[in-house]
Amino acid sequence: MKRIALPTFLVLFLISSTAFGQIDNYGLKLGGQSAGAYSEQVEFSRVAGFGIYGFADIKLTPKLFSTLDLGYTQRGFTNSQIETDPMGQQMQTAEATSRLSYISFAGFLNASLSKSFPLYIGAGPRFDYLIDTSPGKYEFTSVTIEDNTAEALDDFVMGGSLIAGIKDLSFMSTEFRVEVKYEVDLMDSFSDSSFTYRNNTVMLVLGLNL
Repeated sequence: MKRIALPTFLVLFLISSTAFGQIDNYGLKLGGQSAGAYSEQVEFSRVAGFGIYGFADIKLTPKLFSTLDLGYTQRGFTNSQIETDPMGQQMQTAEATSRLSYISFAGFLNASLSKSFPLYIGAGPRFDYLIDTSPGKYEFTSVTIEDNTAEALDDFVMGGSLIAGIKDLSFMSTEFRVEVKYEVDLMDSFSDSSFTYRNNTVMLVLGLNL
């Protein structure tokens, strides 16, 4: 209950802050990411993914602002299986890379660190809805088998995000920002099983003001 109550309170605060602040910037964000999954039972390898979001900054005080992100993100993982011959000798390690597509909403409370340089840090809750899975396939010597791990994941997952960025940059009359973002699930995506699965990503983001 505590894991749900705190992020819910934070996101309600961020949304309701529109009543007390004003929209300062809005635009689009595009980022590349290293995505993976944490599990106590399986060791997953990381894969490349990406995300595209619309965003809006809401000014609260001269040093505090909130940011709302809404968009699409592609995560995933690589699972591996060891193939053996009839004598039990290892033949090869087969890998299957699965892709996960989410609609993602995140709210951040950010603090500017300097008046002379537009560096900021922030944190907040994230809510994801799984809209599509593309299961990977193991290419064994005599047969191809689909990895069904992604098929069993829950549709809804809640997580948290940390962010560090530089905004109010300008190039050829276009204002932009650069962010580094870390995302991690706070809920297991296998809620009906003892199997543990939690997404985590590290993302480099370019944001353009519109």
